[in-house]
Amino acid sequence: MVATMEFIQLLIRINEIVHASMRRFKEEIIGGGDYPEVTVNQLIYLEAIFQLGSPTVSELADHLKVSKASASVGIGKLIKSGLADKTISLQDRRIHHISLSGDGKRLIEAEVRALTEFSERVRGALSDDEAKVLIEIFKKILSNYNGSNNKD
Repeated sequence: MVATMEFIQLLIRINEIVHASMRRFKEEIIGGGDYPEVTVNQLIYLEAIFQLGSPTVSELADHLKVSKASASVGIGKLIKSGLADKTISLQDRRIHHISLSGDGKRLIEAEVRALTEFSERVRGALSDDEAKVLIEIFKKILSNYNGSNNKD
């Protein structure tokens, strides 16, 4: 059996590398500090908005499995920090759609680029056979994770 401490240390190091890469790309995009600090929750909201396109508050709340009131508060913080925009639906003026602002899009694009760069480095370090094995391992981990405590 693989030593648990070694496994944990490797996962921590991989996490550090991915986050350092994301931080570097975000700093390139954001520039010298004009950008507000983004919390983990705000990043989760930004990613959800990106995935959903231009969701309503209710759609975002359902996706994140939070109350509509919590989603409204989270969205309000994103709008205040300039990361998201709210527009009124042309079909039904009671409905508001949430979208990423230019800064919000650039932030998510930085995250995607960082993950892409990391993935390319991992892939470049592996043979085709090793890459296939790693993909199967990832699938197995995700299958096990999704089957246990994560309902998504």
